[in-house]
Amino acid sequence: MLTVHFSKSIDLWQIGGVALAPIQSSLGQQIVSADLSTQLLLAKATLVGGIYTMGFEECLVLTNDIWKRTSGGIPKHCFLLATAMQPGQAPDSDEDELILLRVVGPAPLPDEAELVAVRAEAMREIVTTSGRDVAGSAAGVLDVLTRNEIQFSALKAKILGTFYETEVNGRPLLSFGSDVETFYSASRYRVYKPYGRSLEIIASYPEKTREEELERQLLGKAPARVRVGVVRYTSTTHRTQREAASERSTSVHVRVNIGDFIALKTAVFGMTRLGKSNTMKILATAIFEHAKRTGQTIGQLLFDPAGEYANVNVQDQTALAQIGPQHVTIFRFGADGSQPGIRPLSLNFFSDQTIDVTWSIITAYLQARNQANYIQSFLAADVIGPAQAEDDRSAWERARRRRAALYATLLRAGFPAPANFSVTFAANETVANLVNQQLQTRRIEPVVGNRGTVRLTQQNLVEWFSALIAAKSAQGFPPEWSDAGLDAILAVLQGSVGSGYRLLEPMRVYHAPHRTTDYAQDVLDELIRGKIVIVDLSLGTETVLKFISERIVNHIVNDAARRFAEGQPAHSIQIYIEEAHRLFSRDRMSAPAEHDPYVRLAKEAAKYKIGLIYATQEVTSVDEMILANTSNWVVTHLNNHVEVKELSKYYDFEDFAELTLKAEDVGFVRLKTRSGRYIIPTQIDLFGADRVRAAREAAAQTSTTGVA
Repeated sequence: MLTVHFSKSIDLWQIGGVALAPIQSSLGQQIVSADLSTQLLLAKATLVGGIYTMGFEECLVLTNDIWKRTSGGIPKHCFLLATAMQPGQAPDSDEDELILLRVVGPAPLPDEAELVAVRAEAMREIVTTSGRDVAGSAAGVLDVLTRNEIQFSALKAKILGTFYETEVNGRPLLSFGSDVETFYSASRYRVYKPYGRSLEIIASYPEKTREEELERQLLGKAPARVRVGVVRYTSTTHRTQREAASERSTSVHVRVNIGDFIALKTAVFGMTRLGKSNTMKILATAIFEHAKRTGQTIGQLLFDPAGEYANVNVQDQTALAQIGPQHVTIFRFGADGSQPGIRPLSLNFFSDQTIDVTWSIITAYLQARNQANYIQSFLAADVIGPAQAEDDRSAWERARRRRAALYATLLRAGFPAPANFSVTFAANETVANLVNQQLQTRRIEPVVGNRGTVRLTQQNLVEWFSALIAAKSAQGFPPEWSDAGLDAILAVLQGSVGSGYRLLEPMRVYHAPHRTTDYAQDVLDELIRGKIVIVDLSLGTETVLKFISERIVNHIVNDAARRFAEGQPAHSIQIYIEEAHRLFSRDRMSAPAEHDPYVRLAKEAAKYKIGLIYATQEVTSVDEMILANTSNWVVTHLNNHVEVKELSKYYDFEDFAELTLKAEDVGFVRLKTRSGRYIIPTQIDLFGADRVRAAREAAAQTSTTGVA
């Protein structure tokens, strides 16, 4: 039987008859211990008990109600430190390490049955002494020794690893191993609850890697660590709030190595409205600051389906775009380019240079809305044709005629043409004369051809093709001049079947007559400059927006693949994706289309140095290949056991299964980073004006110091 003796002083206690009172250290020992990095972890820590059963994977900790109260409580998932060292005392060579523990639940003491019987009897006495002369309290029912005895309890703790000291060029460095080399069964391990600076070191470990210490010594370069939140053990925060201002607060900063998130995959899991977008903004500003302070060029692309990155939202009263138009560019439908930092997410539908993109948008829009035969014939028409006339003169000429008819259809649907717009295509003398006859009957000035070609402007383009429709039935019209593709476009222009050209009218929002470039290339150019690019998808239909976002990603991946094949250095780009379960599903990944940009992005991003931060509500919907290659995990609340079970396959998330199911607090996450050795329960900071200000200051400092 385990014998426990408790004195009135919490500094003196015994387990199995072995006294564990603090040992007074000499001045020399204090000086030596002050130089030990491991002693930093005990500098702000409270004794809460000792280990009485030890193993390689877990241990049992003896504690007491008084020690719990003195330390501010010992919640589930709380970090503890076990060591044979004494705070402020130089340790023996075999005792200069600390074992990091995480509380996973209560455990029975060896004499638990006897203690339960005593507690039950005491409680019976307390609740049945009402009205007696003796007060119904523990003090009135139990003697001192019994009261002390029943206050003892035990905790089960998981062993996360061992902190120990190494050296880099003679300078101490705190190191961590994810196991223990050996353990001793004797009662020698005291257990401490860290807080303040000690807990901050644990929560932000590694604050400095061996490579970073070498850089610091040689170049004076500080590690890139950015605060993302504070330690939070539980959903209930009554005690935490009460002790927030005290020296034993556990609400300490959690800092991450922002390099962990660059060119790697990061998952943000959780139900809607629990802080996924807020986390995205925290990461985006952190990477922006890091890039500016280190002189790197890192472009960041955020697809914004709800407009919460580009616009001020209710939750934080700020927007990512407030960093400034010189650092953030927004692409948005309906923009005319007159506002600083806002560019149109649209095309000039009358530009021959981007006709392939224009036709793809029209096809994507109509395919989802109308399956009528005349629309399918319209979409089957080839308005692009060969790249050069020399490739196939006949096909090239026919494509130009169809394209001119398409432009006429767009004009009739209300699309404004750019200034000085004109089209030129081949039309033999017979066709030109028959069309001019139709124009004259309508009292419209005939069009004069030039050596077998016709040049039309926005003033006469619609009238010419309308006249062509009538001329086709005239005697002598050469039937080979028109084909099925041109006829299909003319049918939509005429509007005699179905809605005709009217189906195109809602697409005017995607048209900008002044644009001369492709929006996908414009986005890439801004990313190459190191800007934050927000593609505002809050306007427009889902089908077209899907096409536009996929086209941008495809353009970025194609450019990266080209540079990789040519041996050129990769551009550093981060891509943020919401609702990733629609894009990275297991069915989609198992049988991907060759042109699927998201499949390519998921599989090839690392090779091209493209960082991917994806957010979703469903772990099970993401392909296992992507999950297995995800370096950073940010997990909020998941509302069903299936998702939590899938999550539990990775790292130590099984330890947090119950909390992940129960805690619905906004921004309360379980955080695992690439260089972090264990999961940190964290309250993510709320994105606000302070983050915007810090980003601006980092950018201003860069411009002042001349860092490129």
